[in-house]
Amino acid sequence: MRIGIIGGGKVGRCLASYLGKGLVGITANSLEHSRQLAAAFATEPCTNKELVERAEVLLLTVPDRLIGTVAEQLASEATAMAGAQAPLAGKIFLHCSGSMGLEELAPLQRAGAHVGSLHPLQSFAGGTTQLAGVYMAVDGDEAACKAATDIATALGGHPFHVPAAERAAYHAAACICSNYAVAVEALAQRLMSRWLGDEAAAWQALLPLFKGTASNLERTASPRTALTGPIARGDATTVAKHLAVLPPELVETYCSLGLATTELALANGTIDKEAVAKLVQLLKR
Repeated sequence: MRIGIIGGGKVGRCLASYLGKGLVGITANSLEHSRQLAAAFATEPCTNKELVERAEVLLLTVPDRLIGTVAEQLASEATAMAGAQAPLAGKIFLHCSGSMGLEELAPLQRAGAHVGSLHPLQSFAGGTTQLAGVYMAVDGDEAACKAATDIATALGGHPFHVPAAERAAYHAAACICSNYAVAVEALAQRLMSRWLGDEAAAWQALLPLFKGTASNLERTASPRTALTGPIARGDATTVAKHLAVLPPELVETYCSLGLATTELALANGTIDKEAVAKLVQLLKR
């Protein structure tokens, strides 16, 4: 496949680095940035319109809020140039959003294109991002789904289907796994910094614990089986001590996470219903 990328951010650059000779162009929000990307990935500089002409598959890696706008612009340009009923016939457009369905690509579909989505279930925080072994959610019409599946496989990923109606729930699962884990570590860092002088030192103190937990998670088929700590032991006395000394702004978060942890401990069989009742009474106060 001849693949073009519209969007020069972290996701677009990462995908471009893996596509090799299959990449026929990559564009950004300015001509100068597009030229820089073309030089970086050894492709010819081009506009969005020119890229649509030369590519078979277009990956839209722009921010979610711009997907509909870019789709409308591309469809309008193609229609104005071709003046035909289906100016984009045979072209395949895949957005790379985790949360959005296909409605934003409707202008392209009306112009005759195949539309779908390809979302790597991975964090793109900058630097080198590993795609081999990553699961990738695909959706779209038959041609778009096949293209998305083929690209995911070529990238070393594992394609799986998530229908448009369930994309928000799929994305919520991803956010809980990644974004909320970061939020929890930042809260722990802020509390730990009391005794280490600054947040940088606090994170260095917590990092081995985090890595140990991540290693335990990596070796299990079910995250809940890696659970340790006072709730896993049914130690309501320790939980009560935590609640007595935590800063007020952390108590609600601690209690919400504690209730979820209590459910996991019960499912693991490490606590009985009597211990659950004591913990719930504390955490729902």
